Amino acid sequence: SQVAQAIGAESIDVPAGRVTVGTREIGLKASGRIRSPGDVGEIVLASFPTGARVRVKDVATVVDGVKEARTLTRIDGVPSITLEVHKQATANTVEVADEVGRVIEDLGDRLPSDVRISSVIDNSQFTRRNFEELREALVLGAISAILVIFLFMLDWRSTLISAIALPTSVVASFFVMWQLGFTLNMITMLALSLSIGLLIDDSVVVRENIFRHMERGEDPVTAARRGTSEIAAAVMATTFTIVAVFAPIAFTGGVAGRMLREFGLTVAAAVLVSLVVSLTLDPMLSSRIVQRIPAGYHEIRRRHRVFGPLVRAYDALDGAYRRVLVWALGHGKTVAAVAIALFAVSLLLTRFMGTEFVDPGDQGAFLVNVELPAGTSLGETDRITGQVEAIVRQEPGVVTVATTVGPGEEVNKAAIRVQAVPRRERSRSTRDMLESLRSRLGEVDGLVYSLRVVDPMGLDSNQFMEAPITLRVRGPDYAELARIAGEAFDLVRETPGVRDASLSFQPGMREKELIVDRERAGEMGVTFALAAMTLRTGLTGEPVAKFRDGQHDIDVRVQLRPEDRSSVDSVLELGVPSNRGGLVLLRDLVDVAESAMPATIERTDRERHITISANLAGRPIGDVLGDLQPKLDGIARGPGYGFHFAGEAELMKETFTNLGLALILGLVFIYFVLAAQFESLVHPFTIMLSLPLAVIGALLFLFVLGINLCATALLGGILLMGLVTKNAILLVDYTNQLRARGRSLEEALLEAGPPRLRPSLMPSAA
Repeated sequence: SQVAQAIGAESIDVPAGRVTVGTREIGLKASGRIRSPGDVGEIVLASFPTGARVRVKDVATVVDGVKEARTLTRIDGVPSITLEVHKQATANTVEVADEVGRVIEDLGDRLPSDVRISSVIDNSQFTRRNFEELREALVLGAISAILVIFLFMLDWRSTLISAIALPTSVVASFFVMWQLGFTLNMITMLALSLSIGLLIDDSVVVRENIFRHMERGEDPVTAARRGTSEIAAAVMATTFTIVAVFAPIAFTGGVAGRMLREFGLTVAAAVLVSLVVSLTLDPMLSSRIVQRIPAGYHEIRRRHRVFGPLVRAYDALDGAYRRVLVWALGHGKTVAAVAIALFAVSLLLTRFMGTEFVDPGDQGAFLVNVELPAGTSLGETDRITGQVEAIVRQEPGVVTVATTVGPGEEVNKAAIRVQAVPRRERSRSTRDMLESLRSRLGEVDGLVYSLRVVDPMGLDSNQFMEAPITLRVRGPDYAELARIAGEAFDLVRETPGVRDASLSFQPGMREKELIVDRERAGEMGVTFALAAMTLRTGLTGEPVAKFRDGQHDIDVRVQLRPEDRSSVDSVLELGVPSNRGGLVLLRDLVDVAESAMPATIERTDRERHITISANLAGRPIGDVLGDLQPKLDGIARGPGYGFHFAGEAELMKETFTNLGLALILGLVFIYFVLAAQFESLVHPFTIMLSLPLAVIGALLFLFVLGINLCATALLGGILLMGLVTKNAILLVDYTNQLRARGRSLEEALLEAGPPRLRPSLMPSAA
C-alpha cells in the first residue's frame, strides 16, 4: 500500500490475498515474486481513479544501489568497518580479550590479501599493565619488608620465622578470594600489595616479644609460650581493628562500593590469616628453630664488627626515646597544646589543596570530539575531520587514530580516539600533547572541538565517559532552558582551569514545518496518519518489501526523486487518497511555517535538560566546582529549573561521601573492638586519641608533594587508621600489664615505652 500511495495508486495486491480499502476491494496484483531489482519495475499497478494499468517502471526509476551513508569510519586514514565486542557483566575482561585475539588471528589467515583485521582499542591492556606493576610492587614490597625485619632484628632465624607469614598469608588469602568468587585483578592485587606490611606486623610483634624473653635467659619453648601469651591480646586487638576499618568499605554504596568491595574483604581476609599464623606457626617455629641465647648476648652483639653499630644505634634510640618520654610526661599540657596546634594547622592545609575523584594518570589515550554547525553534510564533516586527523598524526608518539564521522548518524559530528606509545617511550605527557593540539586545532575555521584524556580505569560506563565538568540544566520549557544554559555556559567558559567548554543545545538550521490541519483533513476524508505517512514516504523513503539475494535480504525502498523533494512546493503536490474518493493534495491539508528546532532533545527522568561539558587544565575539579557553584546560584531562574553536576563531579561526591561514612563506621567498630578487648570504656579513647594526630603527617606530606585529596588518598587515610591503632594498642596493653604488676602509672609508661618502640617502628617501616 505504501508503494502505491507514493506514486498515486491506492493499493497493491500481494499473492497472499486481496486488499480492502474503505468499503471497496481493489483487485491489483503483483506480477510474480520479487527476485531481483528489475522485478520491482514490473509490478503492475492501477492508476487511481481511472483504473488504467501501469507498471512501476513507467512512473518510477528503479535503482540497485546502497542506502545513503550516514556514518564513515577509518583507522589511520584507511576506510574501515569497526566491530565493538562487549563482555558480559560476569565475564573476565582479559579472558574475553584473549579469546577475541585468537579469533582475529584465525580470521586474518582467511581474509583477502588487501583486507586486514586488527584490534584498535583493547581495555584489557590497561588491566594487564597495572596487574604486572602491582605484582612487581607486591614482590618488591615483600622483599623490602623482610629486609626491614632483618635490619631491626639482626638475626636470620628471626627474620625467616617472621617472613614465613608472608607467603603463608598470601596463599591462604587466595583460597578465601576463590571462595568469595574474586579474581586476581587490579583491586585485589592492590589490596594484597598494601597488605604486605600488615601481614608481617603480627609475626614481627610476636617474634620480637619471644626474642626479648629469650634475652632474659628463658629457653626457646618457655619463651615462645610466655612471649606469645603476653602479647596475644594486643595482637588480636590490632588485627580486629584492621578488620573493623576495612570491613565497612566492602559494604559502601555507589561506584566506590562496587569497586572497593573486593578490596576491603581481601585485606580483612589477609590480616585474619596472618593473625592465625602469628599465634600458631610463629611460636612453634620459634621453639624449634631458634637456639638458646647465651648470657651477655646483647653485649656480644654490641661489639659485633658488622652489626655492632646498628645495635648501639638502636640502644641510643631507646635511650633518646626514654628521655623524650620523661620530658613529655612532665610537660603534659605543653605536649597536648603542641599536638592540638599541629592538628589544627594540618587541617588548614586542606584549604590550599585541591580535590578530585582520581588521578587520571597517563595511559596515552585521548579523545577528540568534533562538532560542526547543524545542517553540515556528511561530506563536509568528513573533509574537516580529515584536517583534524592530519594535525593529530603530526603529534610525536601517536600510533593509532581511529575515526568515526557521524557517530549515531549525527552527520555534523565526528569522534576520534587516539592512542600513543606508553609513557616511558614519550618525552611529553598526554596532557602536554593535548595543549599542543589545542593551539593547532584553533586554526581550523568553524571547528568546535573538545579534547579529553581517556578515563584511568578504561571503563565503558557512561559516568566515566562523560567530561570531567558535566553540568545538566534541567527544566520543563526548552526556551527558558536555553536562556539559563546560555548564561551558565558563559560562566563555565570563563572559569579558570576550564578548557573546551561546549553546549549540547544547538538551535539547528532553519527548517520548514509542515503542520497538518486536522480539521481540514477530517472534512476532506483524509486521516492525519495517512497524510503524515505520505510525507514521510516521499521525503525520507520507506522500505516496503524485501528480496532475497543469496543469503541476504535487501530492502526495497520507495522515495521521491531528489529533484522532486528538493523544494516544499514539489512535496506539497503529493496526493493523499480520501476515503470519500479521489485524491487530495497535501497543499490543501498542511500549513507551512519556518522555525529553528534544537539539533537534539535530551531528557533525564523524563525531564528535559541541556548539557554543558568542559575539560580541565591545570586545576583540580574540586577547585573549579568551588568557584563555579556560587556563580550558578546567582543565575535567575523560576521554579522547576535547576543545575545538576554529573560525570566525574557526581562520582567524586558519591565516593567521598561513601568513604567518609565507611571511615566513621570504622572508627565506631574500632571502639567496640577495643572496649571488648580491654573490658574498659576508657582505654579505647586513650588509644583512639592517636588517630587525629596521624592526620598531621598524612596531610603534610600530601601538601608538600602537591598531591590532591582524592579517592585513593582517602583510601590511604583509612589504611592509616588501622596502622596507628596497632602501635597505640601495643603501648597501652603493655602499660596495663605493668600496672597490674604493681607499677605506678608513670613507671609503667616509662618501662613500657622503650621495649615497644621497635615493635612499632618495624611494622611502620615495613
